[in-house]
Amino acid sequence: MNLPKLLAGLALASVALAACGGSSGGGGQSIKGTIKIGIDLPVSFSDASDGQPTQNGAKLAIKQAGKVCGASSHSDACFTLAAFALDDATAALGGHDPAQGAANVRQFIADNTVLGMVGPFNSSVAKAEIPINNQVDLAMISPANTNECLTQKPADGHCKVSGVELHDTLRPTGKNNYFRVCTTDLIQGPAGADFANKKLGKKKVFVLNDQQTYGLGIAQNFAKQFAADGGTVLNSDLGGYDPTSTKDWHSQLNKAKSLGADVVYYGGTTATGGGQIRKQMKGILDVPYVAGDGISGNQFAKDAADNANDSYFTVAGPYPQKLSTAQSFNAAYKKEYSQDVGAYSAQAYDAANILIAAIGKAIDDAGGNQPTRDQVTAEVAKTKDFKGAIGTTSFDSNGDTTLKIITIYKWTSATDTGGTFVDQVTVS
Repeated sequence: MNLPKLLAGLALASVALAACGGSSGGGGQSIKGTIKIGIDLPVSFSDASDGQPTQNGAKLAIKQAGKVCGASSHSDACFTLAAFALDDATAALGGHDPAQGAANVRQFIADNTVLGMVGPFNSSVAKAEIPINNQVDLAMISPANTNECLTQKPADGHCKVSGVELHDTLRPTGKNNYFRVCTTDLIQGPAGADFANKKLGKKKVFVLNDQQTYGLGIAQNFAKQFAADGGTVLNSDLGGYDPTSTKDWHSQLNKAKSLGADVVYYGGTTATGGGQIRKQMKGILDVPYVAGDGISGNQFAKDAADNANDSYFTVAGPYPQKLSTAQSFNAAYKKEYSQDVGAYSAQAYDAANILIAAIGKAIDDAGGNQPTRDQVTAEVAKTKDFKGAIGTTSFDSNGDTTLKIITIYKWTSATDTGGTFVDQVTVS
């Protein structure tokens, strides 16, 4: 008998049963229909290497559970679980597209068996989706959105648009239906700045950003902390550009060289130029390149080609390979997909399982029948001390996770897959 394999199998079985509303799957249960969980992520074009592993994590959770039953008083009332996965990337933008995301959530809303969704990946897509879902109270849990303005109202007012908090414009009903299992750029941006200044020892940064919700926001948070650490931000405009028309950054990079930059920070994604900028730095500005999780997918290494080395990125979550809580998930993911987990696979897995647990409780609230979306969202909001692959998750009053962990990785070559672990930071 192979005892380690047996124990691993038992661990996986226990995860699946826990996800199914605590049901043992014994006799007396009846399948009363199908409940779907929407998954909206970019799984094609330049964002595929970020979005596909994330989608895989959510699908694995749904497959393992198989069904969802009442959590306690109606444990005999069960529904088959199904994933309803859509792609929010388009050829027109070469990656994530807020308009496509909006169209996708309208598809979810039109199907009354969809009681929650995992996603999206990009904050600009979330900005388009949240107010649509808010009007029908469809719970959405993002594994990867990090822009703080989606949930918070910082005292300095930087999240206001025309004098109105973005948070409020995204919630026309006044209720909250949006949650996330990753921490925000108020944590991720400064963590990247501390790493560039204190660990890499860099003092002069030139910043570039794609002017999208995520890219500009994280660049601003990085720049503020880099200056607070005693460094110099060489360009106060933070190098904003239009990603739909800009394909050449040589002039900005030559400017950075003339100003004496010893590091470049990028706010944006691979789809909006992250890898191409790094590639064009070669021979002009041979200094480290630091960015957020927008360059976490393998496409970045391919785009940066022979200049991928010495590039660093932060991820708004823990390093799953070193987490004791993630070992069963890592093994199951590798078995299912014949590859290692991505930067946000475990977050998507937990997001889906949190939804499944909430649906189980909502079945009880509905007297053993299919619950309403309002009932599911109410149970998601109550999530406290959920034990998952990435650790223990609770949601605060904004829908943000209380688990504030940042992991730093390094790209080493054009053929690197996933990046190399460098450091992990926990913020209390």
